[in-house]
Amino acid sequence: MKRNVWILPCSVAVCLLTLWTACKKNTSSSDNSSSRVTLITQASWKYDTAGADLNRDGIIDIGDTTILPCFKDNTYLFNKDSTGIADNGALKCSPTDPQTFPFTWSFTSAGDSVLKSDADPLLAGGINIYSITSTKLILYKDTTALGIKLWYLVYLKH
Repeated sequence: MKRNVWILPCSVAVCLLTLWTACKKNTSSSDNSSSRVTLITQASWKYDTAGADLNRDGIIDIGDTTILPCFKDNTYLFNKDSTGIADNGALKCSPTDPQTFPFTWSFTSAGDSVLKSDADPLLAGGINIYSITSTKLILYKDTTALGIKLWYLVYLKH
């Protein structure tokens, strides 16, 4: 008889738990992608810092002190149609460089994302988006230096 006392409360608890999880808001990849699109297209991005990430955790382990000032004033504007415009800023590295050049970007359903441009040799093979917040965009490129596999990171900011 004592065993039967617990059947009703346990059944109610299981039903409530089932209803609670069934009614839980669906945070699908399309919702996540939509919020990332909003973040990336809200304003143009500019260079912040760059360097090597030896353990591929999105944090620069060795800063790159060789970045020329002509790269540091560049801006990148992402459009909602997966296109973008890079602007070489006031300090162009070469007078023959175009002031702007196009690039494409995308977020895949698997959560991957990539930037590409045929106009920029560095972007021809693509560079990946590691993370994005309202103020920071972290890009990475798989590379090997002195036989060590690492990520080269570029941080952009608003």
